[in-house]
Amino acid sequence: MPRRVVIPEPFCSRPFRVRHARSAGVPVDVLDGPRFRRPFRGVRVPASLPDTLVTTCRAARLALPREVAFSHETAALLCDLPVAEFDGRVDVIVPPGAVVPRLDRTDARTGLDPGTVIDVHGLPVVAPERTFVHLAATWRLDDLVALGDAMLRRWTTPEGLHDEVCGLTRRRGIVRAREALRMIRPGVDSPMETRVRLLIVAAGLPCPEVGVNVIDDTGAWLARPDLSYPRLRIAIEYDGDHHRTDQRQWRRDRFRDEQLRDAGWIVIVLTADDVLRHRQRTIDRIRRHVQLRSAAIG
Repeated sequence: MPRRVVIPEPFCSRPFRVRHARSAGVPVDVLDGPRFRRPFRGVRVPASLPDTLVTTCRAARLALPREVAFSHETAALLCDLPVAEFDGRVDVIVPPGAVVPRLDRTDARTGLDPGTVIDVHGLPVVAPERTFVHLAATWRLDDLVALGDAMLRRWTTPEGLHDEVCGLTRRRGIVRAREALRMIRPGVDSPMETRVRLLIVAAGLPCPEVGVNVIDDTGAWLARPDLSYPRLRIAIEYDGDHHRTDQRQWRRDRFRDEQLRDAGWIVIVLTADDVLRHRQRTIDRIRRHVQLRSAAIG
């Protein structure tokens, strides 16, 4: 039985160029065998590495020119931001005047502003503020608002995003970006919470407040509902799957709801089905409570 070829570092722990491995003595038949993936021409990835977007982008970086950066949906995903649809192709962008690379499994564009590039996972990535503007050209408004809400949790401030959008003119999608900017709110914990808020507003109901602390009559803190109408004492909570499967979370949620109801609040708990499949039923439910409470307090 032939002896198994020992692969030296760094060729067994990260993406690499084929020519470098050949120079180090790794045989061609091994490089073309099952021990490696071949995502791009002239590049190999050890099969033992997870097939993630970060790994794919590190491999693509070896086959792309130095001035390239990852952009659009790829940039959003690398920054752990919500993307409604992703076709698996890597989005890259180069500065004006640079040669647009032609590489399988990539979508390449021109128009990169080098001043907007940041380091994420050791990769050159277009910053979220500029990515927001890039994606405004093709994304639905609701998806763009969900992206903006998520950006405010980690990457930027309302003022920073406002300055980025308002500082750009005559750019495809800039009108939609400005419209989305007016609808973005800080303090939102998940994209589905954004979709609940937008569903309510689209139905003509007042925009609920985000993350307002509820204090009881003694000054004690009770809860911080996802959405609420404080004057009406109506709280709207979105419970994702982890709220149901995590017993500790489930118990905390139920205690929170009991505290609010004891203080005279109406608590409306929504799930993904309520938001995505039974939208009208959900709106009718919220509208009924808003009308009843509004009539009660005059």
